[in-house]
Amino acid sequence: MKAFFRILTLQAALILLSITVWSSPTKAGFYLPDSVQSVTLKYKLVNNLILLPVTINDTINLNLILDTGCRNLVLFGKRFQKLFTMQPGSRVQFSGLGEGNPVYGKLSLGNTVVLGEAIGNQIPVVVVPEQNLFGSYTQVHGVIGYDIFTKFEVELNPVLKEITLRPAATADLASNYNRVPIRIEDSRPLINCEVVLTKDHKHLCDLMIDTGSSLGLLLKTTEIENFEDQGSTTVLGRGFNGLIEGIKTNTKRLVLQDMVIESLATGIIHSTWHNYASIGMDVLKEYTVVLNYCKGYAGFRKA
Repeated sequence: MKAFFRILTLQAALILLSITVWSSPTKAGFYLPDSVQSVTLKYKLVNNLILLPVTINDTINLNLILDTGCRNLVLFGKRFQKLFTMQPGSRVQFSGLGEGNPVYGKLSLGNTVVLGEAIGNQIPVVVVPEQNLFGSYTQVHGVIGYDIFTKFEVELNPVLKEITLRPAATADLASNYNRVPIRIEDSRPLINCEVVLTKDHKHLCDLMIDTGSSLGLLLKTTEIENFEDQGSTTVLGRGFNGLIEGIKTNTKRLVLQDMVIESLATGIIHSTWHNYASIGMDVLKEYTVVLNYCKGYAGFRKA
């Protein structure tokens, strides 16, 4: 199961029913009380992945992995079915990396989620009863992602192991960060990048900032045969849908606009419908990272 965390990516976002939440008089989504300008919380690490303490519906205390690739709050395990009111007939399908069948969950609406002083109202929760991805780890219950990133500017400080949340619309990036434009597609933060495997092998693609992966750099390509000279094929780990086979190699340089990251451990996998890259926590742990979906930027500062 440890190998799973090396490749954990839930970047294939949930395929959910279209849900309209009327927010009168209660605010829908996450927010900070008017008297609070920002909130800073300590977090724990599980194989480099960020673990946040949350409380759902006042009584359910959980630890959730912060995952930029996950559109909704997802819980794993049969016991959670009894703690939530599930929508009759709801069936949510989603998938991630690995060879295997899609995973299905059940949907609960109208939940309250508290993270420090940040409050989330009318938050959908998906419960996956048949598969507990975190069964080998104590006190890891699921993932949370887009619900937080869509409302706040999020700062991750790996030295202090702190996360800071600020209202995204009014936040400004400090001048001591490398500022990189991002765009949000299917709930995921993407950057234009150049992957320089060798001086003769360069690859332009979209790069996802993936806090739900403990990998370094991962390439997904429809033309895996073009990379066969870069390294040997092996099992890279276990993903959401099973074992993942790919090429294990090293990348000379990753270029993000004016920012350059040298020498990255890299996995290359075949995909029938993706040509992009992602950087996970093995890279991100070296930086204080700021993500602001609302204003369309990421900030990086060497930790």
